[in-house]
Amino acid sequence: MPSSQDTKRAVKRRLADGRVKTYYYDRKPQPKEAFYDEGSIGALIAAYQISPEFTRLAKNSKENYLRALGHFQDSHHAPVKAIRRRDILATRDAIIATKGPAAATLFIRVASTLLSWAVDREWIEYSPATKLKNLPGGHLPAWTDEQAEIALKGLPEYLRRVVILGMYTGQRRGDLAAMPWSTYQDGVLRIRPQKTSKPGDPPLVIPVHVELRRELEIWTKNRKAVTILTTKLGRPWIPLYLSREMATELQKLGLPKGLNVHGLRKLASARLAQAGCSTHEIAAITGHKSLSMVQLYTKSADQERLAKAAVLRLENNFTKRAKKTSK
Repeated sequence: MPSSQDTKRAVKRRLADGRVKTYYYDRKPQPKEAFYDEGSIGALIAAYQISPEFTRLAKNSKENYLRALGHFQDSHHAPVKAIRRRDILATRDAIIATKGPAAATLFIRVASTLLSWAVDREWIEYSPATKLKNLPGGHLPAWTDEQAEIALKGLPEYLRRVVILGMYTGQRRGDLAAMPWSTYQDGVLRIRPQKTSKPGDPPLVIPVHVELRRELEIWTKNRKAVTILTTKLGRPWIPLYLSREMATELQKLGLPKGLNVHGLRKLASARLAQAGCSTHEIAAITGHKSLSMVQLYTKSADQERLAKAAVLRLENNFTKRAKKTSK
């Protein structure tokens, strides 16, 4: 049996009379490492978290993945091979009821990634999450021009700046929050997106819109931090806190629940599409690696623009025919 002193930390001190006395202090409790049976869901998640596929993700992506993987917590000791498609769907449905469709869509995406990784590493023969359909409304909503106008008029200045920078650059929340003043030089922003940039990649070079340039020239006169955007106390934003504070203030203005900073990225993409920009031109501003994601963001704007062009052609054709018959 270990003595009580084995669980304590010994510290020797020399007393004033020259004697050495040993004092014993309680050791700080060490966290116990979670142990999972081989082939269990917990063991799979632990293995995935130290894989190159996970460790190379951007910080924000890792946080999102871990949040989604947390929904497996009650099943950590169950065998991976026991997961059925109905189990994935049941978890998704429970998430919808408590956290909404966007969180449910994230869970499906991460679960599919995890189980595909398990197939590649021969934990299982096939993935029960293959080809699960996304739910309607599973994407974060885009802002409308009208909502942006309401926000610009009603938000406190430190949050109004977030809207301005977001809708004129189309950058992700994390990049908006971290964007330093040093990125703004000679009328352009040189941005290295946290999510997609790799060592050696050139920065995104975004010419600054005249309206944004006017704002930046005003902001720079009283800047309080290395970052362009700051809290009301003049400190750099933590992305999660930015989302929370923005959501709270937007609801005070009567704007819909669920409207968030990421929706500004979609608004920027839609505005570029409405201006006639191609998918590649939009991606050159937003930094999207996937053109299909740009198309998703601009689907409504593209449809409206194409419909207007179609009706204009129809009207022109009708006018030409009318002129011919009148001769």
